[in-house]
Amino acid sequence: MKKVLLFTLFVFVHWFSAAQQNTIIIIADDLGTDYLGFYPNDGDTANTPVLRSLLDDGVVFSNAWSNPVCSPTRAGLFTGRYSFRTGMGYIVSGTSSPQLDTAEMSVATLLRDFAPVKYATANVGKWHLHTTMPPAKRVFPNYMGYDLYSGNFNGAITDFYQWTRIKNGVMDTVSTYATTQNINDAIDWLDTLSSNKPFFLWVAFNAPHTPHHKPPDSLISNPGLPGTPGHINANPSLYFKAAIEALDTEVGRLFQYLDQNNLRDSTNIIFIGDNGQEKSVAKIQDTSHVKGTLYDYGIHVPMIISDLLL
Repeated sequence: MKKVLLFTLFVFVHWFSAAQQNTIIIIADDLGTDYLGFYPNDGDTANTPVLRSLLDDGVVFSNAWSNPVCSPTRAGLFTGRYSFRTGMGYIVSGTSSPQLDTAEMSVATLLRDFAPVKYATANVGKWHLHTTMPPAKRVFPNYMGYDLYSGNFNGAITDFYQWTRIKNGVMDTVSTYATTQNINDAIDWLDTLSSNKPFFLWVAFNAPHTPHHKPPDSLISNPGLPGTPGHINANPSLYFKAAIEALDTEVGRLFQYLDQNNLRDSTNIIFIGDNGQEKSVAKIQDTSHVKGTLYDYGIHVPMIISDLLL
């Protein structure tokens, strides 16, 4: 099953391109399986009714394995190749770290430039395949197949309410909660599309990755969380679950847009995590077996594929 996560996106998206099926891939950052109630768990799960709704016409993969950190997983999904073959064996963290060669063929390039019917393509959210410097690198997502790239280039943001966005190579500062802004950008882009052109949309949230900042009250069912640094540090799991729920709520807004525009029935949805959880929110006793390791807790991730002619 190790190949499932690396190759499913590449194969399914290319397979359905001739049928003009839209595809959205949604990636949660640092999310394993044990905070999701549709996997075996200890009962302490996040509230995710929207993700659960994908089960009505979807398939849950019980043994989807990722890389133990995010950049290699994303490189594998993007190219359809084992990450070490692309040179992306570890996290992009500085100008001297491995970065994805722009000569690699990507899913986005295949669909935009080589599919029988040319796709509109967009990537919103976390990139983490190149650094932001020098500035010429900021257009690499566009160079590698995306009509739109809008999001955070780095592995993490320091503040979910004050972060740097790069949109088609142009840098600006955003004060909207990052998960919300990702969906805003996705919907804004969908609004620009011709009704007869299929699309491929990659939505890569920073959530529920650290920092465990409290989401807006309107996105969660427990708005009473104080959100102070002391409370967050003492109760990281509460905020981790809140970030997952906020992600779920915003995905629901995206699905509502699809429904309102008669796009849902022609759109395939793929939901995955990029690696397991970090130790502050781990549910296992041995926290040396978490994100960053090849133990099951570091690489076992959720994966759902919905609407693929089921």
